[in-house]
Amino acid sequence: MILDVIKESENTNNNTKIKINNNANEKNIDKVQLKRIKELLDESQLRYVSANVRHLLGLTKQDDPECFMKSKDKTARRAVQVGEKFRVILYIRLSQEDGDLEDGDVSGSIKNQLLYLLDECAKRENWTVVGIFCEEDISGVDDNRPEWLKSIRFAEIGNTEIVLCKSQSRFTRSLEMVEKYLHKCFPEWNVRFLGLVDNSDTSIEANKKSRQINGLVNEWFVEDTSKSTRATLNSMKRNGQFTGSFAPYGYFIDPKDKHHLIPDPHAREAIRLMAGMLKHGKSLSQVSEVLMRKGFLTPADYKTSLGIHIHRGKNRIKSIRYMVDKNETLKSIAYKFYVTKEEIKIANNMTTNTIKEGDILIIPHKQKWTGSMIRTIMTDETQIGTLVQGKTERMSFKNHKPVPKSKEDWIRVPHCHEANLDLETFKIVSSMFDSYTKNQPQKNGEIPLFSKKVYCSCCGKAFHKNSSKVKSGTKEYLQCRGNSTCEGHICDNTDSIDLEELKKYVLENIKNKIDEYYELSKVSKEYYLQNTFSNIDNDIERLEKEKQKIEVELEKKNNVLVQLYNDKATGVISATEFGIIKNSNTVEIEKMNEKILNINSEIATLKADKDKQIDKLKLFEKYKDVSELNKVVLDAFITRIEIGKIDAQTAERPIKIEWNLHTY
Repeated sequence: MILDVIKESENTNNNTKIKINNNANEKNIDKVQLKRIKELLDESQLRYVSANVRHLLGLTKQDDPECFMKSKDKTARRAVQVGEKFRVILYIRLSQEDGDLEDGDVSGSIKNQLLYLLDECAKRENWTVVGIFCEEDISGVDDNRPEWLKSIRFAEIGNTEIVLCKSQSRFTRSLEMVEKYLHKCFPEWNVRFLGLVDNSDTSIEANKKSRQINGLVNEWFVEDTSKSTRATLNSMKRNGQFTGSFAPYGYFIDPKDKHHLIPDPHAREAIRLMAGMLKHGKSLSQVSEVLMRKGFLTPADYKTSLGIHIHRGKNRIKSIRYMVDKNETLKSIAYKFYVTKEEIKIANNMTTNTIKEGDILIIPHKQKWTGSMIRTIMTDETQIGTLVQGKTERMSFKNHKPVPKSKEDWIRVPHCHEANLDLETFKIVSSMFDSYTKNQPQKNGEIPLFSKKVYCSCCGKAFHKNSSKVKSGTKEYLQCRGNSTCEGHICDNTDSIDLEELKKYVLENIKNKIDEYYELSKVSKEYYLQNTFSNIDNDIERLEKEKQKIEVELEKKNNVLVQLYNDKATGVISATEFGIIKNSNTVEIEKMNEKILNINSEIATLKADKDKQIDKLKLFEKYKDVSELNKVVLDAFITRIEIGKIDAQTAERPIKIEWNLHTY
C-alpha cells in the first residue's frame, strides 16, 4: 500500500555557484574581501538576504518571516525623522550581457558588487542596509526575475526608502520597467532609486530624460546582441551544425566536436525496439510496458542517470514510501514498480530478501514511458540522420519563451550524422501518428475561452475547467491537470481558481496595458517611435543602396559575358580562354545574385517588423474602450497565462501573463 511519495527537493531560484580558488593569493584576496564586507554589514539590521549571498557570507540570522507581508497600517508610509536612518536594499544582478560571468567566477562577481555598494552606504552615516537581493545569469530585460520581484514587493509595502544598484541597467534594461517603477511606482511609494555608475537618481528630477535615454540604449543593446546571436546560430543550423544544449534521445554530443552528434548504443536499442513493435501492430501501452520491463529509462531519467543536469521541477517523484501487504514478496513489489530487488535493497540498506506484512519500504521511483514520449522519438527526423533545428523561436529579446514555428520554416539538413533507423522504417512508423491536436469545441460548438491558454507554473501542465453546484447555480473554476497521479506525476498546486475572477483579472491587465500606452508621456512615446521607425528606415535605406551597387556591378558582369561571346565568335579569344573567363565571371554573378536575394529577404523582414509596430498601435486604438473579454480580445493580447501556487508567506498567488506584444 502506497503511504506517500517523496519528491525531489526543491532547488532555490539562485543556485550558489562557488568558485574554488586553488591559488594562495586568490584565497587571501577572497578572505580580505569577505572580512571587509562583514565589517560594513550590520547583520542585525537585515530582514531579507538572497540564499546565494547568505551562503557566500555564512550569515546565520534568519529572514524576517513577515518582511513581504503588508502592514495593517495602510494610512501612511514611514517618514524619516532627524536622527533616524534611511533603510536601504541592495539589488545585485550578474549576467553574460554585462560581462560578469566570462571567467565563471560567480562568487567573486557577487562580492565585488556587494563591496562596491556597501562602501557607498558606509559613506552615509544615516544609511543602513536592511535587505540584499541577488540574481545570477539572468537578463535585465526579464521582468519575472524572482529576486527582483521580491525587491519590488519589499519596497511596495514600505520596508525601504532607498533601492541601491551598481547601475540602472542592473535593475532593468527595459524602458517599460523604467517608466513603471522608477518614474511612477517608486515616487508613489516614497522610494528613491540610485544607480552609482551612471548617476541615476530619481530624487533628481533633472536627470529623468537621461534615465529614459539610458533605458532605451540598454534595451537596444540587448536587442542588438540578441539579433547578432540569432543570426550566428541560424547560420550554423543551415550548415548542419548542432546548436542545442542537450542531444536528442538516441545521441550524444561528440566530445571532439560539440556541433556534431554521435549515436548512443543503449538508446539506439530502445529506439529500434519501439519501431519494431509499432511496425508489427503493437499498441503504445504495450510498447511502454516492454520498455519498462527491459529497464529502459525515459529520456529525462536517462539524462539524469548520465549526470546531465536538466530542470525536472520540484514535483518530480523521487521515491515512494510503501507498506508491505499480506503475502507480498520483494520480487512482487519490485515487479509492481518496475524496479529490481537489488534497487529496493540498496534504498533500504537491506541485506536479505525477507520482508513481512506491515514493513515500510522506500521504493525508488522510475518515470513511466508515455505515448507522447514514444511519439516524439518516433517522429523525430534526427533518427534518420537529418538534423532538424529551428522548430521554435523566441517571441522577442524580452520574452525567452519558445514559440512553435510551422514545419515549413524548420531548418532541415540531411546526412549530418549516423542514422538510428532506416528511412523505410521511419516513414512507416511516423505515419502512424496523427497530427497536432487542435482546440476541441465544447458540446455547444464553442471553443472554451481559456483553451490552450492557461498553464501551471509549477509543473507546466494545462489547467482544465470544472464546475460545481452552488445555491446560486453552477460555479466554474480552473485547476491544474497535474493533480492526478497518472503518468507518475503529482503537482501540489492544488488550489483551483474561479473562472469569473480570472476573467476579471485578465481583462483588468489588458486595460492596464492599454492605459500604460496612453499614460506614457507624449515626448517619450514620440521619441521611442521616432527612433524605432527611423532605425528600421535607415537600415532599409542602407540595404537598398547596397543592393543598387551590386546591381550595377551585376550589369557590368553580364555585359562582359555578352562581349566575351562576341570575342569567341570572332576569334579574338580561344575556346579555352573563353571557358576560363566565363567560369570566373559566372561564379561572381551567382554570388551577386545570392547577395541580392539575401538583401531582399532582410528588407522584407525589416518592413514586416515596421508593420508589426504599426499593427500594435492600431490594436491599442481598436480596443481602447474594451469592456468585455472574449476569445478574439484574449488571443490578440495574450499568448499564455501561468498560474502559480499560493505563497504561504504573502497569501498571494502569482499569475504571469505572456503578452503577444511588448508595449512601452
